[in-house]
Amino acid sequence: MFGEVPGRVDRRTAEAVGRRWSRANALLSVTWAWCAAELVVSLVALAWTVLSGPELPLVGSPKRGDLVGLAFVALIVLLPMPLASWAGRRDADGIDWRLKPDGWLMYGFVVGIAQALGLFLSITYTALPLWVRIGVGIVGAAVPVVAALLARRAILAEPLREIGGSEFVLVKGLRSPQGGGEDSVKITGDSMRLSVRTAAGRPAGQAAAKDIRLADITEIGVRPARPDDGAWAPLADGRGASLPEGDVVVIRTRTDTQLLPADAELAELLRARAALHGAEPARIEDWT
Repeated sequence: MFGEVPGRVDRRTAEAVGRRWSRANALLSVTWAWCAAELVVSLVALAWTVLSGPELPLVGSPKRGDLVGLAFVALIVLLPMPLASWAGRRDADGIDWRLKPDGWLMYGFVVGIAQALGLFLSITYTALPLWVRIGVGIVGAAVPVVAALLARRAILAEPLREIGGSEFVLVKGLRSPQGGGEDSVKITGDSMRLSVRTAAGRPAGQAAAKDIRLADITEIGVRPARPDDGAWAPLADGRGASLPEGDVVVIRTRTDTQLLPADAELAELLRARAALHGAEPARIEDWT
C-alpha cells in the first residue's frame, strides 16, 4: 500500500532495509485500513441514527433529531484522516513522511484514537450495551496504536547500522554527564543535526543545534575520550559542553572536526549514510 522502500538505499544494505520496510509497510497498512474501517462504520452508524431518529443528548437536553450533535460527531469522524494527510504533505522539512518512523506514531495515536472516539460516539445511541460500546472504543484505539508502535520498531530496532544505507530519519541519543537523554543527533537522508543542552555541569535553558551535511564528511573514527579533549559542543548560553567518559566518535569534514560522545555503532551508521552521497568516509585508524 505504501510502495517500495522510500528514498535511496545502498545496494549493500538493500536486503536488510527491504526486510524491515516490508514488516513496517504491512503494519502501517493495518493502521490505515483500521482507521478507514472505523470511519466507514461510524458513517453507517450516523446514517442509521438519522434514519431511525433516536434521542441525541449531545447538546443540551435530549432532543429527537439533534442535528447539532450529529454534526459534532460527524466532524470527529471525518476530519482526522484528511488532516493527517494534509499535515504530512505540508511538513516544512520536505521529507517524505514514510521516512519518519517517529511521525508514524502521530497516525497511530492521534488519528487512531480520534477515529475510535468518533466510532464510540456514533454508536452511543444504538441498542448496544454500554460495556460493548466501551469495548469497541478501547479496541478501536488499541489496534492502530499498537500497529504504529510495531511499525516504528520494525525500522528502528537494533542494530541500527542495518538501515544506515537508507534515508530513514533516525534520532540517536548521546551520552552526557547528567544522563536524561536530551542530547541527541538527528540523521536524515542528507544531513545530521546535533542538539545539545545537558552535557555540562548545569543544563542550558534551551538546546543548541549544529547541522553537518553528510556529503561534507571525509573521515570517521572512534576512540576513548581524552582529558585534553576540551568542549565538544557550545551550549546556547555560551558555555562549552564537556565530554563524559567512554568512547568518542570523531567526524572530520572539509572544514572542521566534530566529536560526539557515542559508541562505534553510531560511527558505522553515519559512515553508511554518508556513503549514499558519494565515497564512503575514510576510517581514522591512527590515534598516535
